[in-house]
Amino acid sequence: MNMSNTAVLPWYRYPMVWMLIAIPFSAIVMGVIMIWLAVTTDDGLVADDYYKQGMAINRDLSRDALAQEKGLSAALEMNDTDSLIRINLAFDKGGLENYPDTLQLKLQYATHDHNDVYLVLNHGQGNSYIGMVKQSLIQGKWYIELSQGEWRLNGAMDVSKQVKVLLAP
Repeated sequence: MNMSNTAVLPWYRYPMVWMLIAIPFSAIVMGVIMIWLAVTTDDGLVADDYYKQGMAINRDLSRDALAQEKGLSAALEMNDTDSLIRINLAFDKGGLENYPDTLQLKLQYATHDHNDVYLVLNHGQGNSYIGMVKQSLIQGKWYIELSQGEWRLNGAMDVSKQVKVLLAP
């Protein structure tokens, strides 16, 4: 009989065994991480009451129709200074009797509602309104809504590219 002098190594000394153990173990670890991410993060893109919001759109369209009927429009301009954003608004009152003392401006970020900014613009001289935003706006698409009571004007802008926006019904 021919006996070889090679010693038999224990199982944990073979690299192939560790590779075979590592593959299912890494799949388990990644699965646990994915479950943890799915449970703890919120994308915030879909509202819980999306059906009610969809049905309310028809009621909100009357505000746009009234703004169009009265011939309202506005030009919004943003000037970014050190830590403030100054908003100048030229408002065309159309068929309104006089300029309102204040206007509500809503800046809605396209994807996450916790970035939205609500602002009251105060009447300046003539057709101008002024307001200040105390936080910087995230680069990306923003939806703008200007309203006062029973009418509203809408617009959209890309903060990184635009500083002037025309708002219309």
